Order: sequence, then structure tokens, then C-alpha cells
Amino acid sequence: MLFLLTVFFFVFEKLKVNAARKERGVKFLMIITLVNDTFNINNNGTTISAMRFAEALSQRGHQIRIITCGDPLKSGKDPDTGFEMFYLPELKIPIASRLAHKQNTLFAKPVRSILKKAISGSDVVHIYQPWPLGSAAQRVARQMNIPAIAAFHIQPENITFNIGLKRFSPAAHLTYFLFYLFFYRRFSHIHCPSKFIAAQLRSHGYKARLHVISNGVHPAFCAPAKPREHTFKPIKILMIGRLSPEKRQDVLIRAVMKSRYADRIQLYFAGSGPWEKKLRRLGNKLPNPPVFGYYNRDELIKLIHECDLYVHASDAEIEGISLIEAFACGLVPIISDSKQSAAAQFALGPQNLFKAGSPESLAEKIDYWLDHPEQLKEAEKKYAQLGKQYALEHSIRKIEKVYSSMTKNHKNEYHRSIFFRLSTRLFQIVIACPILLLWTRFVLGAKVYGRENIRGLKSGVTVCNHVHLLDSALIGVTFFPRRVVFPTLTQNVKTLWPGKLVRILGGFAIPDNIMELKAFFDEMEFLLMKNCIVHFFPEGELRPYDTGLQNFKKGAFYLAAQAQVPIVPMLITFEPPKGLIKIIRKKPVMRLHIGKPIHPMSKDIEIDSELRMKAVCKKIEAITSV
Repeated sequence: MLFLLTVFFFVFEKLKVNAARKERGVKFLMIITLVNDTFNINNNGTTISAMRFAEALSQRGHQIRIITCGDPLKSGKDPDTGFEMFYLPELKIPIASRLAHKQNTLFAKPVRSILKKAISGSDVVHIYQPWPLGSAAQRVARQMNIPAIAAFHIQPENITFNIGLKRFSPAAHLTYFLFYLFFYRRFSHIHCPSKFIAAQLRSHGYKARLHVISNGVHPAFCAPAKPREHTFKPIKILMIGRLSPEKRQDVLIRAVMKSRYADRIQLYFAGSGPWEKKLRRLGNKLPNPPVFGYYNRDELIKLIHECDLYVHASDAEIEGISLIEAFACGLVPIISDSKQSAAAQFALGPQNLFKAGSPESLAEKIDYWLDHPEQLKEAEKKYAQLGKQYALEHSIRKIEKVYSSMTKNHKNEYHRSIFFRLSTRLFQIVIACPILLLWTRFVLGAKVYGRENIRGLKSGVTVCNHVHLLDSALIGVTFFPRRVVFPTLTQNVKTLWPGKLVRILGGFAIPDNIMELKAFFDEMEFLLMKNCIVHFFPEGELRPYDTGLQNFKKGAFYLAAQAQVPIVPMLITFEPPKGLIKIIRKKPVMRLHIGKPIHPMSKDIEIDSELRMKAVCKKIEAITSV
């Protein structure tokens, strides 16, 4: 009887757990340990991200443990949040700790006994920062055979800007390398808040699988119930973020000085930091000195709803969560186009971008929106809609999938070491391209028309019919010395010969497993962000000398739509050999025709990705059929 009661109780509990899992949409509930030097302090994006993830994961039924800096005597279950808190004393590092205190952050001292207690029994450990605490937590997790994932939230440029090395780019490159050498090389999974930083990591030789997941916008950040009136009495412009050199609040202040509306503009700076005194002195030169303040969530949302414009002037930004929160509330942003910032991706038009570091350019954009209030109202609706794509709920579902998949062995096929890239680049420039250029021009008799259409092309997806064994070589030398990447069948790169040669010349294997396709397209997008050319043969198979167009596979068009890069249509035709070429060649000679780039965001193409992709496909077919 006792045995039957035990079995009944076990089954009943199992059904309850399964019901909870089904209700929350997760496969299983986990014990998740988050490791971050600071917690419960709304002073920077990294800490806020950790707090929001912890709160949302807890609401979905997971058990959350937090390892952070604090009074060890206060460790235990937090009565307000339900988190298991494991506090560590502060680690005092000469110079570094002083700089950290200016940013209102701390370094936690790793105490092995506390780390072992916190990590023991966890399903996954999520480490937010590459400091001594993160390194020690990774070692403990590895010894306990518990999977660990690292997050990349500390942008090297944030460090170099704050130590006065803003314009010395080798310092940032060195920091990427040191982060990798001493911390990130130990991880097979890295959480990246944006595609921008994922592309940066891959270009700096990081080998891990990169998971691009936004920090997510809290559901409280949404458009106001009543649309903004925009009385412009006064004109309220907001900027949120730490008051530090790389955030460039000074550019906004100087831009207002140059604006035609300077006497009516009231600036609001939400945040704190080491530059506050300097910015106050600069701001006192304005007709209306800026308002500086720290705001809790409700106060900040109220302020966003009351403002007319948002400015994001930062020179360095991994994602820009404060920017996303602002436009999720329907506040139209003007964003710096800095190459070290991910924020430029959120510009819905040229009037939402200004030249990085230029007060004149920013003043021009501010005046434009103030001159066109009707366009401002339309843009507010579009931005509120865009903000929904970055809802915290979406990010939590993605990170749950990452946690559950980390126990599986994923081999990274896309990382190529710096030595491999340098040596292959040298081989391409010195040996391969000169030989292929001579072969295609003088042996195959190939000619290229329309080169002017690719001048000034930074990055893009090219498509062409696949009608010759060396048509990819012809396309490669056409773009020389630019790098061209050729997605190809797995068997074409796996063999010793010619597979190795195909890899050296830019071949990337298209995965056979459909589950791996997303990772493949993510990696191709990272390459596009680093100004590469990605070439597809959308017909999917080689048909020698057959110039009749076949049905297109959609991968190239999907990639261009996702990466927001132009598609360059190409067409190979054949002609009978003429002149001296007839002596050495009897077969037809190739003619490569290059069309004008087609931008996925052009006016005649729908904003929706699928419709946009189909429209581009139809235009390509029309061009190449001429």
C-alpha cells in the first residue's frame, strides 16, 4: 500500500511539473547561476541586463542563483526576489579599482568555497564579465562538469576611451586579444547582445559559437496611451547613459549651441558618471542649462513619454539598450554612425543618422525633425513597432534554448584562425589571383562588363548563374583585391584535394543539417558586417554552358534582407571565340555582365523581410533575363 501511495505521489508531482513547463513554454526547469561583479545597482547596461534576465527567468519557473560583490554575511535567499544570493568581498586592484569606482562598479574577490557552494548542482553558469570572479567561476564550473557560457558586455573601446586612448585603435585590438587569451578562449559558447559585436569577435579570432541575443526591453517600456502633442514649449531632447567620454554627451550640447532652436531646447541627461562636472560646465553655456538626474524605471518612462527627440551620440556601443527602450516608447532617435557602435542599425532613414562626433551634422538632423512635426509623428509609430521586436520575452526564450543546447557538442565550422586568414590571403594575392586572372582572360577568353556598378560597394551579396567550372574564379578575380566568400556544398570543402584549395580561396560549407542553417546565415551576416562580399549561385547546381535561368533558391535573398546589404545581379553569357583566342579555344568564351546593386530597403520593396526577399528575386530575374 505504501509503495502504491509513493508511486501515485511521484506521478502526481511529475504531472504538476510538466504542466508548469507547458504553461511557461519551456522544455525543463533549470537551476541557473548568474555571475556578475555588481548586482541590484541600476548603474550600467551589464548589471541591468543581468537583473532583468534573472527576474524574467525566475518568473518562468527557473531557480536563480546570483554570485556578486557584497557583504558575505548577507548571503541567502532574497525575500523580495526569491533569488539565492551569494555575496563576495570586494577585490581591491590598484588603479583599476579607482577607475571602476568612478563608474560605480566593483570587482568581486573570488572565494573558492563560496563559488563551489553556489555553482554546485547548477544546470548552467552564465558569466557576465571577464574579471577575476568570472575566471574563477569558469574554473569551478569546469571542475564540476557544469556547462558555462560567457557574455561579451565589456566593449574594449569603452576601456580605451576612458584611459585616453580613443584614437589609438591598436589599443582596442590588443584588448580584444587579451580578453580572448585570458578568458574567452575557455568557452565554447558566448552570448553577444548584437550582431555588431559578434562580427567584431569573429574578426578578432574568437572561436566559440556566438549567440546573438538582445539584452531585451522590459515590457514597461511602451508607447504612451495618448500620442505626443509636440507643443515644443519647450523642446525636450533626451539622452540616457553613463556620463563618460565614449558616450559623447558633449557632442549633443555643442549641437544645441548650433541649432536654430537653441533658445527653446531643454536637454535632459539621465545617468551619472565621471564626466558630470565637465558636462555641467559645458552645458551652462546654453540658454537653458541641461537637467542632469538619476531616474528609476517609472520616472524614466515618464520622462521618455514627455520628450520630443532622443539622441544617441555614443562613439562605442555594444548594443544600446537605452536607445532601444527610448524608441520602444515611440521616441524618435538621432543616432551616431560611429563604426565602433552597434546603434546605427536602428536608423530607419538617413534623417535618423548623423556623422559621429560632428555637432554640425547633429544640429542639422535636430532642426530637420523640428521643422517636420508631421513626419516626426509618423516616425514615432514606426519606432514603437520596431521596439516590439526587442521585447525581453523574446530574449529570454532564446537564452533558454541556448542553455538547454549547451550540453550538446557543437563543432564550430566557421572560425578560421588569424594565421589561416593571413596565410590564405597572402596565397590569394601572390599566387592564386594572378594565375586565375591570366587563365580566365587569356585561356578562357573571359571579359567583364559593368565593373563601374561595383565601385564603392562596401559589402553585399552577389548572385549569378552557375554555368562553368571556373565561373567562381572569374567572379573572385573581378572583385580582386576584395575578399569574396563562396558558400558551397559540404563535400567541396571536406576533401583533402581540392577541398583545402576551395577553403583557401573562400569556400564555406553550407550545412547539410537544416538545424545548422541559422548559425550558417548568422556567420555569413558577420562577414558582411566586416565588409566582405558573399556570392551565391541561387540556381543551386552547375549546368555547363546552359544560360537558361532555373528556379532560384531563396538563401541569398534572405541573407541580403537580414543583413540589409545590396544584392548585385550578375549574368554569364557565351559567345563564339574571335580573333587570336580561336587558335587556343574552340568552346564558347564567357562574358560576365554586372548589374546595378539593388538595395533591400528601396521604396518599391515592402518592409517585411519575406515580401522584400520575393520582390528582390523578381527584379534579379528580370535583369538577368535581358
